[in-house]
Amino acid sequence: MIDFNFIAEILPRLLNPFQVTIAVSLISLGLGLVLGLSLGMLWVMSAPGGPARLVLNSYVWFVRGTPIIIQIYIAYFFLPKLGFNWDVFWIGVVALTINTVGYQIEIVRAAIASIDQGQQEAALAIGMTDRHTMLWIILPQALRRMIPPLTNELANLVKASSILSVISLFELTKAGDAIIASSFRFVEVLALLSIFYFAIVQTLSRIAQYLENQVFSYGPPAPVGQSQ
Repeated sequence: MIDFNFIAEILPRLLNPFQVTIAVSLISLGLGLVLGLSLGMLWVMSAPGGPARLVLNSYVWFVRGTPIIIQIYIAYFFLPKLGFNWDVFWIGVVALTINTVGYQIEIVRAAIASIDQGQQEAALAIGMTDRHTMLWIILPQALRRMIPPLTNELANLVKASSILSVISLFELTKAGDAIIASSFRFVEVLALLSIFYFAIVQTLSRIAQYLENQVFSYGPPAPVGQSQ
């Protein structure tokens, strides 16, 4: 039987960690979107077999081929060796950004590749440069196609933030673990944690749905590569 009085009692103790989870997720999300879009476009516009694609492919293979906990430990142990003696919050941001960018590069690449090649050829035929064609013709259409897989990736990013507890970031899951350790009340704590994470993910999903239907409402969406 769930003790709702106990849930009401521990709720205030989870509000600050909840804010930490939102902050680390949103900062990683913002950095990931900027870097993922930029590097995804770089991949598309770089020469096949060139050094840029080789580096980006290696990066994507590493991120997609290793568990996120390994990437978190790499950031935690190697950033100080490089002179970045940051707080665990910012180490967590770096780790999550490294992870999500690896998936977002593939999402951007797949969305751009899904646009009819004939549009690029027509733009070049009337004198537009490759850069202008990408920015004004291809990218606006690709953006809407990126939204569904990006929504999935961003939800995964929020849930992945719970693993930052392994480097002692006092986010939502770490706070829940501390309460469980002191009270041995598993059901109530896990239920409340689930509600918090569900609220974040649903909010992001609603925002993405609004962007897809209202802001980027031109043309039919098309499914592209999925993330994790």
